[in-house]
Amino acid sequence: MTDQKYFLAKIKSYGIMGLVTMELESYLLWLVRGLPGIVGYGLRFGLYKLMFGKLESFCIVQPNVFFVYCKRLRCGKNFAVNSNTYINAIGGVEIGNDVLLGPNIVISSGEHQYSNGRIPVTLQPIEPKKIVIEDGVWIGANAVIMPGVTLAEGTVVGAGAVVTKSTEPYSVVVGVPARKVKIREKEMNQSS
Repeated sequence: MTDQKYFLAKIKSYGIMGLVTMELESYLLWLVRGLPGIVGYGLRFGLYKLMFGKLESFCIVQPNVFFVYCKRLRCGKNFAVNSNTYINAIGGVEIGNDVLLGPNIVISSGEHQYSNGRIPVTLQPIEPKKIVIEDGVWIGANAVIMPGVTLAEGTVVGAGAVVTKSTEPYSVVVGVPARKVKIREKEMNQSS
């Protein structure tokens, strides 16, 4: 594969403005990504407030969190994300209120096409698929949220899970691929 073919494929997938936007975002976010302490939190929040599609209130974003396609990312109140998490909002990502993301999570709303075996995957288009994370969701460390998934209100995703399908409200999902192991609401009702 030539560099020219790869570059043309990227233009086709993202568009020229998309590539320029990604480049500018990456430099601006790089400036504040690793800053420690209160100053780091404040500077990151100020930049995110300008760059995100929506950010309702102060968010806690630990150092070294990576965001791509910030304008397609919409976040509610009391959003917190731990270090080394990667969020690619090419297809749109909506995050509700009171959402907690552990460290090393991957949330990617774009899926590489691979159906044509004669064309390298890098030259095939990316299909955007929106991800919705509703209110009160907690995602454990090292989890992966696949394109097109909705995590319903109150869902808990166990550490290391790979979520390939949408969840039910207040479900606890674990494993690869993630499967429901219980409903939080029922457990709370039984103990009262």
